[in-house]
Amino acid sequence: TLPPPSSQHRRKMLENQAFGWLKNAIKGSTPSIGSPSNAAAISGCCDPAVLVTGVALDFSAALNAPPAATGVHTVSSSNVAPGAAVPSSNVAATSAQNSGAGLSVVTAEAMVGSAASNDQDQLADLTARLDRIKTLLYEERSASSNAVSQSGSINLNWIPAIATGVFKNFTTESDVEELMPKLIQNLPLLPFEARKSVSAIFNYLLVCGLDGVDAQQFASVSTAFSKYVCERADGIIGHLVRAHDCKPTSEGGPGCVDITLLCGSMLRSSLRHASIYQWMLSDGNCERLVYPFLDSYVHNPNFDVSSDALETVRVMFTGVTGSNAAAAAAGVVGDQASEENKQLMEGIASDFLNRKYADVIDERVNKRCLSSEANYMTRRMTLQLLSSILLNRANYNVMMLYISSSQNLVTILFLLRDPSPHITLDAFQVFKIFVANPNKPPEVVKILFDNKVKLAKYLEGLHKERENSDEQYRDEKRLVISTLEGLEI
Repeated sequence: TLPPPSSQHRRKMLENQAFGWLKNAIKGSTPSIGSPSNAAAISGCCDPAVLVTGVALDFSAALNAPPAATGVHTVSSSNVAPGAAVPSSNVAATSAQNSGAGLSVVTAEAMVGSAASNDQDQLADLTARLDRIKTLLYEERSASSNAVSQSGSINLNWIPAIATGVFKNFTTESDVEELMPKLIQNLPLLPFEARKSVSAIFNYLLVCGLDGVDAQQFASVSTAFSKYVCERADGIIGHLVRAHDCKPTSEGGPGCVDITLLCGSMLRSSLRHASIYQWMLSDGNCERLVYPFLDSYVHNPNFDVSSDALETVRVMFTGVTGSNAAAAAAGVVGDQASEENKQLMEGIASDFLNRKYADVIDERVNKRCLSSEANYMTRRMTLQLLSSILLNRANYNVMMLYISSSQNLVTILFLLRDPSPHITLDAFQVFKIFVANPNKPPEVVKILFDNKVKLAKYLEGLHKERENSDEQYRDEKRLVISTLEGLEI
């Protein structure tokens, strides 16, 4: 039996265990903490199955590892392959291991540093693997787009091996089938770069078959992944919505700003698929998934969070995503399939607004988002959204309901006198619809008639400087003024 180590010997042993990694790192014999322990192997791997399996192992280890302060992880290194992800689940205050050379005493304090190092290595590997998957997806798409652009034709017999492999390994393997939902639901546990990669992979699998000259070659992947998400919509879409409940003071944990913005991006990618879009706007889901945006999220004091929430509201109420809106603004006409999908999405939005007009327009848009208590950005973007909704042919019934209300007219008249020139310009785009309506209700006519002199004079000076550069605005304003002046009861 070996005698117990002296206090001096114990102190030196603890020092070596606590700082040995630093000495080794300086000598170049081991990787430093926070860098991927398998960096070379990961960066050279092109097999989605290997990468996704590695992500699953690393994530499981990170998910099951207790905080270093509450205990110590003990791992038997003899059973672990070099660089593999190892769950650090065994906790002990002290550990004594018998070997052929005798008794080795390791105290809890010394093992904390080693456990923390292992956890950080696993997270670094996890981040590197996710980044590698994202890179492979983007490289495959770039090569495909270049090939189609150069040849001028699409090879529908070609199968995107990387995208298909990533999709299948994330969704069909029984041991990692629920990996994507778990990654999304546990974003706060992941490093910042890993969070971004999870979002990028999720978004890519959803939209790779919707945009681009070679979209048809990737359509099967997007369709299959959207079905996978829709089947798990309660867990995935529900979490993406709840992640918008962001506290301005939160840092790093659940509800922090960067997680909210990533979840907003993933939610809008999901809404590009009619099945998920219709599910979210259904009567059984809109109260818990749609209304919170108008009740709370768009009013968040953090500018980035409220702006992102307003962009999601725009997508929900118009069925038009940012890329489609930009294409329409540029006058780009899509193919027949794209036009049919656009009409389908606009039809879903119109049906929702017709069914829930009172809940959405009366109770939330007018009373909350356009009220004087709402912040500047919320009022401005809501006015722009309202104008888009009312001027869309698919929303004719919604438009007639809105412009037939004298209370709505009063709301817009107040906004027309707002101190902000941007809000007054946006309010004019809605006000002109009231004036142009050939079948104005008597109560609307009376308000306009009683105020036509003041309104005409006010409109004459409204954004006078804009008339020289914006011919459409100049013509519309003249028409509105002349219509008001000719108004009779």
